[in-house]
Amino acid sequence: MTQHTMKHGDWAKVVETRQRKKQAQLKKSDDNKSIIAILILGFFVVATLWVYYLDNIQQDAVSTLNKAQKDRITRHFSKQFIMGSWEFYDAKFTSSDINVQIKMPTELAMSDVQVSKYIKNSLCPSTNSQVWRDVSDYNLYINLFVDSPRKGLSAKCENPNLA
Repeated sequence: MTQHTMKHGDWAKVVETRQRKKQAQLKKSDDNKSIIAILILGFFVVATLWVYYLDNIQQDAVSTLNKAQKDRITRHFSKQFIMGSWEFYDAKFTSSDINVQIKMPTELAMSDVQVSKYIKNSLCPSTNSQVWRDVSDYNLYINLFVDSPRKGLSAKCENPNLA
């Protein structure tokens, strides 16, 4: 039984070609990984710029409220709830909304739709109220709650400036 043997030169050529193939495959996968990484990075840059652009457009569309306007809006609602068991809790100002939160001692014996109508008809400022000058183009929401503002019911007031 004779075994076929290779000469050292032939063996070295086989080993070299195998190493070249492996290096070529590694190089291709490295190139693909870097291209994918560059594409992902480019996508995130474009997405970030797009969000920044949209944020600037939205801020330009709604002028920001200054401290005096915020104080007048807060004062308007806090004066309404000085007497009685209901109390003004907080007014939160976002880039396009004003959220007024009012704490009640107990739940109202009404459905959610009835509470919403009650807020719009009784608690929202009248269309000729001075507070609408300060509210300007913001959305005004009033939230009634008992325990937590998150569990409350809110309604959007009809803004005469947006009509």
